[in-house]
Amino acid sequence: MRIRLFLTESKNREADGYIWNMLGSLLMAFQSVIMLMIFTRVLNLRDAGIFTIAYANANLFLTIGKYGMRNFQVSDVKEQFNFSEYRRSRYVTTTMMLVVSLIYVLYIGKQNSYTLDKSLVIILMCVFKAVDSVEDVYHGLYQQKGRLDVAAKALTLRMLMTIAVFGISVIILRNLLLSVIIVTVITIIIFIIFTVWTSFLWKGETVTISKDNIGLLLKLCFPLFVGTFLAFYIGNAPKYAIDAVLSDELQACYGFIAMPVFVIELLNNFIFTPIVHKMSVLWNEQKLEKLMKRVYGQIIIIGSITLICMIGAYLVGIPVLSWLYNTDLSLYKTELMILLLGGGFLALCGFLCTMLTIIRFQKSIIWGYSITAVAAFWLFNWVVRMYGMLGAAMLFMLLMGCLSTGLGAVFWWRVKQGKQTIDNTVC
Repeated sequence: MRIRLFLTESKNREADGYIWNMLGSLLMAFQSVIMLMIFTRVLNLRDAGIFTIAYANANLFLTIGKYGMRNFQVSDVKEQFNFSEYRRSRYVTTTMMLVVSLIYVLYIGKQNSYTLDKSLVIILMCVFKAVDSVEDVYHGLYQQKGRLDVAAKALTLRMLMTIAVFGISVIILRNLLLSVIIVTVITIIIFIIFTVWTSFLWKGETVTISKDNIGLLLKLCFPLFVGTFLAFYIGNAPKYAIDAVLSDELQACYGFIAMPVFVIELLNNFIFTPIVHKMSVLWNEQKLEKLMKRVYGQIIIIGSITLICMIGAYLVGIPVLSWLYNTDLSLYKTELMILLLGGGFLALCGFLCTMLTIIRFQKSIIWGYSITAVAAFWLFNWVVRMYGMLGAAMLFMLLMGCLSTGLGAVFWWRVKQGKQTIDNTVC
C-alpha cells in the first residue's frame, strides 16, 4: 500500500517528474553496467561478452516495439489519436519485435555458430525488454497528462527491483541463462502490478478504436521507427562486427569502454525529456524564436557534457573502468576518447530527431539514418578485421559526426521555412 501511494501521490509533480525521471533513466542506462560488474567477478569474460551482445540485440529490437512513438504521443497536443489507439498499435509493434528477434537469432546463430545457451539468452533478453515496450505507451500517456512523476517513479522502482533480482540470481546460481529466465518473469509481474495501481490515469480514456487510425498512426511513426532502429543499429554496429570477426572476450572489453558513450546521451535526456511537451507547444503556437533559443541552449549543453566526460575519461577513465569490470583496459585509452566524441554526436542526433518529430518533419530522418546504416553495414566488418577495436571506434565517431551535421541542416532549413511562412502571413 505504501508503494502504491508513493507511485500516485506527489506534492510537486513537476519537480518529482524531473528527479525520478533522472533516477529511472540512470538505472535503465546502468542496468547493463551493474550486471557486467557482477559477471566479471562471479562468472567470466565469455559470459560478459554474451550478455553484452544479448543486451545490444534486445535494445535494437526494442526499437521495433517502441516504434519511435513515445515523443509523437507526448507531443500530440491536439489529441489526434486516443490512448486506446496508441495502446493497440503498441501491442502490434511489440508482437513484431518478438517475432523479428526470434527469426534474427535463429539466422545469426547459425551464421556465427552460437551455442544453444547463447541463443536462448539473446531471445529471453528480448522478451525481458518487451516489457519496456508495453510499459512505454502507458508512461507516454502519463507524461501527456502532466504526470511524468508517476511514470518515472514506476520505472525507477521496476528497474531497482529487476537489477536486484538479476544480481542476486547470478551470484547464487552462477548461471546466466537461469538468471535471465528469473528476472524476465519478475519484471512482467512488477509491470502488471504497477499498471493496475496507476490505472486511474487511463481507465477513463476513450475506448473507441479505429483501425484506420491505427494504420495512420503506424504510417506517421514509421519514419521515427526507422530512424530509431537504424540509430541503434549504427550505435551497436561495432558490437555486431566484433561478434562476427573477433571473440566474446574482446566483445566484453569493447562493451566496457563503450559504456561511457551512452552516458552523454543519457545526461542530455535528463534535461530534455521533461520539456518535450513544452517545446511542442512552442512550435504549435509558432513561437519560433523561443523554440530556437531552447534548441541552441540544448546543443551547448550536449557539447559541455561531452567535453566534461572526455576530460574525466582522459584523467581517470581507464583506471575506473578497469576497477569496475575487474579487467585490465589500459590498452584501450585512445579508443575510449574517440568513442566519447562519437557519443556526443550520438546525443546530438537523438536530440535533433526529437526536434524533427516535434515539427512533424520526421520523414527526413529516414534518409540520413539509411545512408549512415548502409555505410556501417558495408564498412564495419572490414574495418574491424583490418584495424580491430581502434578502427571500430574511429568509424563510429565519423559516421555519427556526419549524421548529426545532416540532421542539423535539415532542421534549420525546416524552421527557416516556418519562419518565412509566419512573416508572409503577418504581412
